[in-house]
Amino acid sequence: MTTAATTSSRRAGRAIFRGLLDFRTTPSAEPAAAPAHKPAARGLTAAKVYAFSTVDYPGAAMSLVFDTNGATSVGAFVFDPGNPASLNTAFTFKNGVYEIFAVPNSTTTIATGINAAGLIVGVFEDLGGVERGFVNNGGTFTPVEFPSATSTQVIDVNDAGQMVGDFVDAASVQHGFVTSGGVFTLINFPGATATAAAGINSAGDIVGVTSDATMSRGFLLKGGVFTPIAFPLATSTAAFGINDAGEIAGFYTDTAGNTHGFIFSSGAFSTVDVGGARGTQLTRIKNNGTITGVLTDALSEQHGIIGQ
Repeated sequence: MTTAATTSSRRAGRAIFRGLLDFRTTPSAEPAAAPAHKPAARGLTAAKVYAFSTVDYPGAAMSLVFDTNGATSVGAFVFDPGNPASLNTAFTFKNGVYEIFAVPNSTTTIATGINAAGLIVGVFEDLGGVERGFVNNGGTFTPVEFPSATSTQVIDVNDAGQMVGDFVDAASVQHGFVTSGGVFTLINFPGATATAAAGINSAGDIVGVTSDATMSRGFLLKGGVFTPIAFPLATSTAAFGINDAGEIAGFYTDTAGNTHGFIFSSGAFSTVDVGGARGTQLTRIKNNGTITGVLTDALSEQHGIIGQ
């Protein structure tokens, strides 16, 4: 993995890096959803008002929060996104204390998920430049690699230890996967040119993002049935997290190029924007309603967020 500033140019064909792990948004102004001092949710249904707090690794210009289990939040930071020598570094945030960690023999690490037991998953780049998934169990790291893949990313883990993510095959085609007990199952949205699985709940329902010749959209895979998820009139949609009630969190891009978070619940969308931000992207929605993600401010810097 490279810095956020160079990722999209190296992996431009991968839906996951363009829409999920590369969180940079367009610099155009976001329509104000609320005064800057009052973060709020707005949308197509009556939406919950969230109180947001930022989670910023000290001194970093970009911080991302991918997940939380209520006690510990996980993500990644970059001190200088415009500098190729400033690499992604994984961190945890617990009881007001930040700690960084890196997979042994890696150049860069991102933590993307954590379950109730504290099992952390993510992706790292090894010394040879190959992207691999990992599991961090109390400081013991185990690589996760889809068989015969040229690169693998793990993006979420549920409380049963099932993991989802994506991989690239020898033909440079991106596929999603779910793995349980070491057994991998392929996930390909019908007719798609690229698929990535990003979230899984306790029932094994999976959400993610898929791309075809026209656009990127989210999807839900439940009981073996795929359902597309596309925010109305959006140019692209990414479904990232799903809780046990079936509520889905993600983000979309509107026709003006602005990025917004969303919650999809009971068949209806709600837009979630942090007031005063240029862009908002949500990564998870937990069973208690807590949401995580990232905002882009007026200076185009990213800040991790937790909303309750």
